[in-house]
Amino acid sequence: MFYEDVAIGEVSDLGSTVFTREAIAAFARRFDPRILTCAGEGAPLVASGLHVASAMMRRLVDTRAALRAAMAARGAALPQLGVAPGFQDMRWPNPVRESDIVAYAVTTVSRRETSKRGWGLVGNSFRGVNQRGETVLAFSSLVLVARRPVER
Repeated sequence: MFYEDVAIGEVSDLGSTVFTREAIAAFARRFDPRILTCAGEGAPLVASGLHVASAMMRRLVDTRAALRAAMAARGAALPQLGVAPGFQDMRWPNPVRESDIVAYAVTTVSRRETSKRGWGLVGNSFRGVNQRGETVLAFSSLVLVARRPVER
């Protein structure tokens, strides 16, 4: 979306991820082997925070790619993708255990003008919630969003 199309309070569903034992183990072997070392043989696995956040990012990228593809199919102008200058307050208040299903969503919480011509700054709140309604991931981020070109 262009900056002008962003609405404060809008919630976007990013889909969900199932954290299987196999997926947790594969991620741990590649990126965080202490998960397997600490669990012990046959013990239930708990996903690393990096795995939970990476799954959210995968859902975000896939959701945005699908929206852009739909816009392109309609012949709509596609905004240039902006950068995110970072995130704040990332936390994992509850563990993600094997067989958990985490649903991810992003809520637009702010918009403001910038001095960077052609761009606005949008604040988002991300959240992952398991099938028991427990928040398992939460953080805030900012992203530069392209403004709609001015037609002359």
